[in-house]
Amino acid sequence: MQIWTIAKYEIVRMLRMRYVMVIQFVMPLLLIFILGSALSGAFKVEDRMIKPVKVEVVQADSGALKSTIDGFLHSSQLGNIIQVTDVQSREEAVKHLQTGDSEFAVIIPSDFSTRVMEGKEAEWEMILGNNYEQNLTAQMVLRSFLDNVNQRQSVAISTGPEAAVHLQNQGGAESASVSGASSHVRLGNLTASNSQYSAMQYYAASMLVMFLLYSGLSTAMGLQGEKDKHTLSRLNAMPIHEYKILLGKVLGNAFIAICQAAIIVATTVFFYHVDWGTSYGMLALVCFFVIVASMSLAVLIALIVKSSKGISTIFQMMILVMSFLSGGFTPLPDGLLRQLGDFTLNYWAMQSMFRIILGSEFSVLLHHLFVLGCICCGLLLVSFIVYRKAGYHE
Repeated sequence: MQIWTIAKYEIVRMLRMRYVMVIQFVMPLLLIFILGSALSGAFKVEDRMIKPVKVEVVQADSGALKSTIDGFLHSSQLGNIIQVTDVQSREEAVKHLQTGDSEFAVIIPSDFSTRVMEGKEAEWEMILGNNYEQNLTAQMVLRSFLDNVNQRQSVAISTGPEAAVHLQNQGGAESASVSGASSHVRLGNLTASNSQYSAMQYYAASMLVMFLLYSGLSTAMGLQGEKDKHTLSRLNAMPIHEYKILLGKVLGNAFIAICQAAIIVATTVFFYHVDWGTSYGMLALVCFFVIVASMSLAVLIALIVKSSKGISTIFQMMILVMSFLSGGFTPLPDGLLRQLGDFTLNYWAMQSMFRIILGSEFSVLLHHLFVLGCICCGLLLVSFIVYRKAGYHE
């Protein structure tokens, strides 16, 4: 009963703080509308025709694979993907790239065939143009040939010299290389499936997660505020165990966070027409995990850091960094930052919501929920251990 009384007064205290209500309820809805409307074009998926890439080739290899390479580069099957022009030198190819006469260049070294036959590392020098998509298209096509050569080279090395001679005299190498290219590069429709979220759905999920974490910041500041105002010593003087005081305040803020999640979801559905999928029960479970993790972080940081300024700085930096790394502000391309995002709470919460929105298979959704639940339980356990050692008192 004492816990619920403390929780009740914590809810009343929070509701009287207008700036807190604006930050937790109005701000996320405003950001969802602004980001979802302004960046809607970035999330639009539409069919695009691949424009043939003008590729200049410096063929310096006159070895056993020369005819195979020429047959691959000038094959009719690749004519709608790359348009190959032979040039005499690397300097000429670079000059044409700089002037815009070509869009990609590849330099085939003179010892390419020899190195392949000897089982040594053999590569082509690829000089990129100014267009990322054209560079990617040309690289995929050309690397398909190299992958095919490397595969047959591995067989030759494994089976002995006889296979190397067979590789050199293989008459069907050209057709095999071309078929290898066609298996690597396929033309199709990206919009054959409707499983794609819109910008409004994306930012509704990301802002919901971020501001549920900000509810933890309000909790931590409230816990520290009792110490700064010296009201915690009065509460500790009453016949109430300190864990009831802490739990009551956390439960009060958790109730506010639950209302926050419900209002954001309902408002985005009725006013922004956001489709959250059909499994609102799973969505509620995701929000519950995020709220528990947020409250656990609040207790953990409030017990370790001894000043309101320090709590605010650490909590806000943590939320902003996790939101950025998880792609909460904008989707990140593959790379180091994208890989670091896999270790954040925001990433697993957002991905769980996206799986619900897209109606993914239950096994896929269960995997994300399991990881999110493990993070939640881990933070809860750590906060409990820190409380047992530090306690909640002045």
